[in-house]
Amino acid sequence: MSTLGERIRKAREEKNQRQVDLGRMVGVSAAVISNWEKDVNRPDTEKLCRLCDALDVSAAYLLDYWKGENPYTDEELASLKKYRMLDVHGRQVVDLVLDAEYSRMARHEDDSLVHRDNITYISCYDLAVSAGTGEPLGETYYKSRLEIPTERVPEQAHYCLRVNGDSMEPAYHDGDIVFVQRLDGSVQEGEIGVFILNGEGYLKRLGHQELLSLNPRYAPIPIHAFDDLVCQGRVLGKV
Repeated sequence: MSTLGERIRKAREEKNQRQVDLGRMVGVSAAVISNWEKDVNRPDTEKLCRLCDALDVSAAYLLDYWKGENPYTDEELASLKKYRMLDVHGRQVVDLVLDAEYSRMARHEDDSLVHRDNITYISCYDLAVSAGTGEPLGETYYKSRLEIPTERVPEQAHYCLRVNGDSMEPAYHDGDIVFVQRLDGSVQEGEIGVFILNGEGYLKRLGHQELLSLNPRYAPIPIHAFDDLVCQGRVLGKV
């Protein structure tokens, strides 16, 4: 693993700078730059910031924040350097396009998970699912893509839903986000799932011809032969 001095020297040489040139930009002598590159001593915080500006690198790079494993690709770093060269107007234009494209991707109607660098990007439905008396789901769309450490995401999860209400307490509280596994059929009796009953959305445990709450304050919801019941998926746990 390289040292701070070695990273300073590498960045300087990539910029085709002499030690005396870099020293002039930072406000020190060439001898000081030489000592830094030999790890004889280290720059203080102020000088480190000046080094970053002069070398066009981040403090994270010089201090080896990622321990040699830079999470950014060369293409991403190149884009960042271009962004830093823009004036205020240019950055506003880029930010507008970036925000628009981010929103487009966040609302993408694809349930597929994306895994990258130990992070899982999973879609979360905007409209809350009721854990109370039920609420219409209407025309559902994704609100956002959550970024969750992959180790915390159940292997069978397809998407997330936000809970609304307290009927499934103490397991699930109002505002909790739950992982859901999409199913071709329905959950088994005793399992917790997401159901659409006559156009109303519920997070409930499936009983025998009824939907059950965990909170004893809520009575079971009977399922009649003429009711329209659809299971949207099995609840695997919460974020």
